[in-house]
Order: sequence, then C-alpha cells, then structure tokens
Amino acid sequence: MKKFIPYSLLFAFYLLLSYTFSYARVYIDITKPGQEKIPIAIPEFSAEGKGSDKIAKEMSNLLKKDLDFIGLFYILPPEAFLGPIEKRIDFRKWYLIGAHLLIRGKVKVDENTIEAELSLYDVKLGRRLVGKKYYGRISQYRYIVHRYADEVIKALMGEFSIFQTKIAFVYNMSGNKEIYLMDFDGYNPRPLTKLNTISLSPTWHPKGDKLLFTSYRGKGPEVYLLELKSGRIRRLIHYPGINIAPAFSPDGKNIAVTLNKGGKQGIYLVDKDGHIKMCLVKHWGINVSPSFSPDGKRMAFVSDRGGSPQIYILDLTKKAISRLTFEGGYNTSPVWSPKGDLIAYTGLVNGYFQIFTIRPDGSELKQLTYDKVNHESPSFSPDGNFLAFSRNGEIYILRLFDGYFFPVGKLPGMQTQPRWSPRLKY
Repeated sequence: MKKFIPYSLLFAFYLLLSYTFSYARVYIDITKPGQEKIPIAIPEFSAEGKGSDKIAKEMSNLLKKDLDFIGLFYILPPEAFLGPIEKRIDFRKWYLIGAHLLIRGKVKVDENTIEAELSLYDVKLGRRLVGKKYYGRISQYRYIVHRYADEVIKALMGEFSIFQTKIAFVYNMSGNKEIYLMDFDGYNPRPLTKLNTISLSPTWHPKGDKLLFTSYRGKGPEVYLLELKSGRIRRLIHYPGINIAPAFSPDGKNIAVTLNKGGKQGIYLVDKDGHIKMCLVKHWGINVSPSFSPDGKRMAFVSDRGGSPQIYILDLTKKAISRLTFEGGYNTSPVWSPKGDLIAYTGLVNGYFQIFTIRPDGSELKQLTYDKVNHESPSFSPDGNFLAFSRNGEIYILRLFDGYFFPVGKLPGMQTQPRWSPRLKY
C-alpha cells in the first residue's frame, strides 16, 4: 500500500523571523454579529532564481485561495493596485485603495530548494504583524503557504485555523470501499487502504498519527488500526458478531466501539490493545455511533430505545443516560465540537438527510442544510469553525459563521463519511 510520509522527514523548517503585535487590537472576532470581511492585498511575490517566477505566482495565488477559503477576507484584485509593486512599502498607497492588511513575499529558488520570506502588515499602522522565513524543497511549496496561512490567522484571531489539517473519507469507485486521505481543500487525494473490500468509519487518534476504521476484510465487520507513518494496518478489535463504529477517547488511551455481547448490541470501552474494559451502554436494539465530549466526561451515541433512532448522551461520571433529540423521527451520526459547545448530527427531513447542530443541553437546535439531496456524516474541523460532510457522494465544507458550503475534492465515484484530522505537526 502507499505509505504516508510525514513532512518532518522531508521538510526543513526554520523560524528566522517572528514579529507579532504586542498592542491590544482585535482584527477578527468570528463570534461577533455582522463581522465584515477585511480588505487584504496580496501582490504577487517577488522571485529570484531559475523557475522562481512560476513558483512565486503559484504561492501567492495559493495564499489567496487559503484566506478566501475561510470567508473572512476580501482579497483586493491586482487591478486596484496603484502602479508597480515597490521594494520599499509605501503604506499610503495601499491605504488609498482600501487595504487594511498587506502580505508581501519573497521567493528564492536554487535547484531543488526554495527559500520563502513572508510578512503580514497592518496598513494603517504601517507595522509588521508577523514575519516568517521558510526553507524546504520546491515540491513542498504548498505546505509552506498553508503553514504561513495558519500563522496569519493565529495573528489575527488568536488561534490556528485548518490549513495544516487533512480529511479522511470513504471512497467507492470500483465497488470496493477504501479509506482515502486528502488535504483540507481536497488537494492530493490518495488511498490509505487497498484491501479490496468494504472499509468504513475512519476515526482519528487525537495525535493525528493513527486511524481506526471498520472493515469486512474477515468474516464480518472488525476494527482495524492504521499507522500513518509506516502504513501498517493491523486488526485490533475482532470479537464474535459485529465490531463497528469505533471512536477514540480524547486522551487516546481508550476506544468506544459497538459490539454484540450476550445477544444485545452495546457500546463497550476497550483499551488501546482491543481488550474490553467495561460496558458503557447496553440495551435491546441499536446502540451505535459513540462520540466523546472533549473533556471525556460525556459520550453522545445513537439508540432506538425510544422507538426510532435518536441521539442520547451518557454522563460517564454519573452513569446516567439522557435523550438529546426529540425533533424528527430519524437522527444519527452525532459528533462533538472541539470546544464542547455543540453536537452536529444527521436528521431525516421530508425524505432527505440534513445536517443539524444542537447544544449539549438540548437548546438552540439549528438546521444547517435544506437542499433536497442527502447530507450526511458531519465532522468538525479542529478549530470548531467548519463542518465537513458528504452530500450525495461528494465531500463538502460548511462554514458555521455564515452557513456557506462548497465542495472539495474532484474524484469520480462516491466519497462519504469524512473525518477531519486534528492539526497535524509534520
């Protein structure tokens, strides 16, 4: 199988410049109603060395795409720029065209290596907010841009965004279902499994170095562990009957999984080696899709104990179960937000599956999708600001602050069950 090679083995990164503002100023508050897009100018990066012009252009365009992806910026068109790009910044010129922020870049290419120096400025104050210098191979220019885009958002919002994340998903082209991986923006999709069978339900280890998934490689559904660095796959949970829908605990030390024991379907807690520690939920009928709260004190799951599939919450400290969803006759696939303030799930409305969010106390139920097609398997980004989901066999991203969603990835065939990675440090 194709191995996943971490960037740490290929990419030498050195932080030579690191200027951040020390004065109190909030640039972007995503929770503020009516947050307007910030005008930002990103002129084409300057270039030095053979073949550097093309790389510099691609890098500046990619940075524009990254920042446009999150929907918080108005990227000023080059036609608005006043004359050629000067070596020494004249902030008055940029202020006149309405730019609040400016990013300048220098790219130097030497054979197979690249050096990039990137700087973000506050135009009004004429001050550099954050500057970084990177070294690496030319083939890794996308990683350089993604990394700097994260630094930009960190400087403006106080936290990293999604530019150093990936999405695992189920891909069906030939009749078999395999686990695939792609960058957050759909770039570079590649197979993680080539088992020529049905593989489902990828779920990330909190450190982002492993994946669990369910596969029918054997006699029935069993849980396998995939190590991303080595590409090694091993069978982990394989009790008689079903072994499905695994979920790591927030500390990565335990796994919740649905098993058949004693004639009843239940959710069990097993250790990292697949040994059963205890039964968490046991009842007649369906008990599936466990999802831990970020603090590990609660677990959302699906059960039909009330007559139809609904979302329930287990308080792991008190061993008490409460029903969360009451609207709709078929609710499934709960997933907890990284901040613990929301649970997203799939609900059936007028014959189509839609994406919903709800507070863990049952308040503020919101329907996020309405089109007459199926929207399924929501997954939060690690910053909690986006949801990935499948829409009629394609992967889409939804921005929670404005409700806008768009497709990522252009593979033929069916792409389902997306699972967003934690922030990866390769």
